[in-house]
Amino acid sequence: MIRLPLALMLTTQMAVAQDFTTDAFGILPTAQLGDRANWAGLRQSPVGGDTMQNAQPADAVIFFVGPKSIVAGGEPGHAVALGLDAYGNMVSEVQAEVRLGYGPIITGNTRDGIANVLFTPPPQAGMLLAGAEIDGVQSARADYRVTADLATVLPSFAEREMRVLSETFGEIKTAPLMDAYGNSVDDGVGVSFVLTDETGGSTYLPSVVREDAARSVVLARDLAGSHNGQLALAGTSAGGLNLTVDDVLIEDAGTFVVWAEPAIDAVQIRLGPLATPNGYLVPDGTAAQVDMVASDGTRRSAQGWVLDGFVTFGLLLSPLAAPFDVSLTIAGSIVNRTVDLSPPPANLTIRGAE
Repeated sequence: MIRLPLALMLTTQMAVAQDFTTDAFGILPTAQLGDRANWAGLRQSPVGGDTMQNAQPADAVIFFVGPKSIVAGGEPGHAVALGLDAYGNMVSEVQAEVRLGYGPIITGNTRDGIANVLFTPPPQAGMLLAGAEIDGVQSARADYRVTADLATVLPSFAEREMRVLSETFGEIKTAPLMDAYGNSVDDGVGVSFVLTDETGGSTYLPSVVREDAARSVVLARDLAGSHNGQLALAGTSAGGLNLTVDDVLIEDAGTFVVWAEPAIDAVQIRLGPLATPNGYLVPDGTAAQVDMVASDGTRRSAQGWVLDGFVTFGLLLSPLAAPFDVSLTIAGSIVNRTVDLSPPPANLTIRGAE
């Protein structure tokens, strides 16, 4: 038997060190960095050691101004420019030139890629356009608004004395609303009116600014006598309005017509047209009362409202008890007449009847 010697062959392979790069996003073989090779920041490598890779010149500038509404002559605003190179790296320690739509160019250096420049708003209100430039690259334009300084507005009433006829509309209005720089208050800013009567009762009237002034329409119903007016705008209040509600007076009560309703043993009465001393019809909705006394002493009363200058009532009085003593009371006027039966008015209509 032949024995063969056992031959052992040992092979060894020499290990080759591979270069890795560490950046802010992790560890990666240097040969596989790809686009990350262009990213700025601190790099650590067993082969190359620690190196700082800087951003390239700016390729794009992002810009904004805030807040979007800045008070004229008030707190400083911020103009912020962000410079980026072609690989998205923020460009640091370079100068940004900012144009704000007024005044000279202002400058500031980027820090960690951002230039934040404080500026004092101009005293003139309006829409402005702004922009920034870094490394010769311009941003898209940004718009911002400078608004009136409401804290410096001294509101007042357009009229100090107003008279309104009861049951009619009256307009309360401010004088033109401007700040200390002469800027008009923007449309839509809220203004409040308050009317206080002699008993301390108050009527609240909300409003908004429109075309430099605030207006509110008041219906003089359930209002009587003298009222003091106050207004408030952005925490500033002012008085100075004296509003007087005048009672409705009748200059001409027109014709009193009484006709029979025999089916129900009653009468109808229509009074008017009712005219004021100025020649206008008494306003619709004005309260009216009629008191009638028949020839047999029977008394009846009715309350209602003026409609189209007339008042019409039905009363349970016998037509056989004519004539009638009629007393019409409207606000500050009382009209007394003695009226006999007559045919219904030829132009008698009932609103809404077909």
